[in-house]
Formats: sequence, structure tokens, C-alpha cells
Amino acid sequence: MSTELFVYLNGQILEESQARISPFDRGFLWGDGVYEITPCYNRRLFRLEDHLERLSRSLRYVRIDPGMSREELKKATFSLLEANFSRLGERGAYRVGHWVTRGMDTPGMAARDGGPATVFIFWRPVNVESMVRYYTEGVKLAVVPTRRIPPQCVETRAKVTSKMNQILAELDADAQGAQSLMLDIYGNVAENSVANFFIVRDGALWTPPERNILEGITRKVVFELAARLGISLMERNFTIYDIAQAEEFFITSSAVCAMPVREVDRFQPKSPVPGPITKRLIEAFIEETGFDFSKPGK
Repeated sequence: MSTELFVYLNGQILEESQARISPFDRGFLWGDGVYEITPCYNRRLFRLEDHLERLSRSLRYVRIDPGMSREELKKATFSLLEANFSRLGERGAYRVGHWVTRGMDTPGMAARDGGPATVFIFWRPVNVESMVRYYTEGVKLAVVPTRRIPPQCVETRAKVTSKMNQILAELDADAQGAQSLMLDIYGNVAENSVANFFIVRDGALWTPPERNILEGITRKVVFELAARLGISLMERNFTIYDIAQAEEFFITSSAVCAMPVREVDRFQPKSPVPGPITKRLIEAFIEETGFDFSKPGK
């Protein structure tokens, strides 16, 4: 099986190694763009419509015209899936990226003069084997000094390519052998640098309100699954004090669905890892996606 996949770039499907983007693209120069990452399990895209809808919202917010309708983006994505189909593992997980930048910069460097937009779609494999033990042992998070940029500066709900805030948080945590947990500027819990965060307290799910975080698609699926399973869920502000009292912690993202957390700084959950509610959600995700992260290839 070839390790190189096809990508879509500005209307063309070509080998990864043949893709070329100018260094004068505003995405490279200024991080001027938005993106989405859609999971693909066993060659099946999961919640593509939701991801393309959020991409559209982000594009409207940053005032980039991709030059394509949402339906055309969807059609291009499925054309790329068809091109890659024989190269994708039959029982594998992939991240499907949709990157849209404002396009070529001009000598004047004014945002209004950039364009036309650059549209890039690609498949990247998820190394599921490296994550297997985390589904039984949980991951470790560290509360980092880098605070989440407040929505008064850049809207947290927009998925923008300017990621230095989250990258610094990732590096802060990596120095402690952990993954990050970011707070907002008021000391409330916000999110991991690439995932949303949940706790279980008094048998109910708590998660930060969308005002301070990226409104994750997988987070939205948790809301749906919790309603189906009869699990109480609240969007509310909470702090490290509440983490210290919690029975369970877990993170969610398109790459991991729901992954248990064994420790936040020195605070450990009161329940075993994974806790009973986290287990129920993991099982529900397996049913929803048809993919079991704890048993890759099966």
C-alpha cells in the first residue's frame, strides 16, 4: 500500500508530493485562514456536514470567500475520498483536513486585497496504536500558565489557523510530561489546546460554556449521547476547585472521541479510570462511529 495519499488543492486532485502553495500565501505569512478536521473511520466520514457548517461559520466570521459553496466543498471531499479509497486502511482512522486561507498576499499586504482563496483538503492517518493504553489508563493534564485568548479579542468559536495561543499551551504542558488544560482570563476552566474538557460531578456532566471555548463537533455529539443515555449535562463555568471534587474527567476531539483523564495536576478523579459515565460514552461512541480506539484493526 502506498504511504502517499492524494490531496485536493484549488480544484485539482494530485499526489501529496506534487502539491505547491506559494510562500506569499497569507496563510503562511499571517496565519490568515480557517480550518476543519473531520474524522474518517474505516473509510467513512463522520459528521462531515457538521464540520462543513462550522467551516462556513468561521469563513463568514473572518470574511474569506472560498470561491466554493458548501455543497461543492462536500463534493470535492468525496471525490478525494474516492481517489484515496484503495490507499486507506480498511480498518483505520484518519483526520480529514479542510484548510482555507485568504490566498495570495499583495505587495501592500492589506487583507482586503488578498485572494483568491486557497482551498486545501487532505487525509492524515491517526496513529491509533499509540493511543490504546490511554483508553484504559487515561491521559495526564497540566494546568498551564498560558490563558485562553478571550472572545473579546478573537472569537473562540471560530476555528482559525492562527494557533500560537494553543501551541504555547501545548509546549507549557509538554515540559511537564503532560497535555494542557487552559484556563480563561478569569480563572475558569476552558479547554485543552486541541480538545474540549468535561468533568463528572455529583453524577452529572459539566463542561465549560461555548463562550470561552471552541464549540467542538465531538462535544456536540457528547450532548446528543448524554441525552440519549439519560445523563444530566450542564454548560457552566467551573474552576480547579471543582476539578478537585470531581468523580471523572475526560477530553473530546475528532481525533480521540472521548478519552479518559487520569490526573489534572495532582488532582485525581474519585472514580476509577475510566469512570462509569466515561465508559458509557466511550461505548456509545464505538456504536456511533463503528470504530473502537481501544482495539484498532478489529
